[in-house]
Amino acid sequence: MPESTTALNLEYVSPNDGKFRDWLRRYREEIAGEPPPEEWLDAYIRHIFNEQGKSRHIWWALDGTRPVGFAVAIISPPAAGNPRIQGTIAEFFVYPEYRREGYGSRMAEAVIEFLRSQGAQDIHASVTRNNVRGLRFWESCSFEISRYVLVHRPGLRREEEEDEDEL
Repeated sequence: MPESTTALNLEYVSPNDGKFRDWLRRYREEIAGEPPPEEWLDAYIRHIFNEQGKSRHIWWALDGTRPVGFAVAIISPPAAGNPRIQGTIAEFFVYPEYRREGYGSRMAEAVIEFLRSQGAQDIHASVTRNNVRGLRFWESCSFEISRYVLVHRPGLRREEEEDEDEL
């Protein structure tokens, strides 16, 4: 199937859209390896929709009228000492049946264009540790690793020590 180069449309998701909840669960299961607890999912959805259209934007990505995925982006005001507005692509999911057909790139372009139109000078995307496919996708969209974010996990010990040269 030939790839289209036209931009995808972004349409705000309604807070009571059950399809979004189902797809968000599938996305979270895909990146974590297990479905999120229902209570967590409900609380997360309430939280993100509380900020819908303000600092957080939750969209369906549409090819014409057909949804091909969803994205969640955040616009952060300038931090103290840094006058630049930051845009973050926080959630990004292309439905499995539309992957490797150019929809992801077109969706990323639409989200980046929106963030730039809102004044974002720095745009970030995050990828979980073992999501090599996601990392390669964002690199193909001109993103690069700029820092590592570590999470403290008390009691977690590395089984193997790596040489510093391997990092």
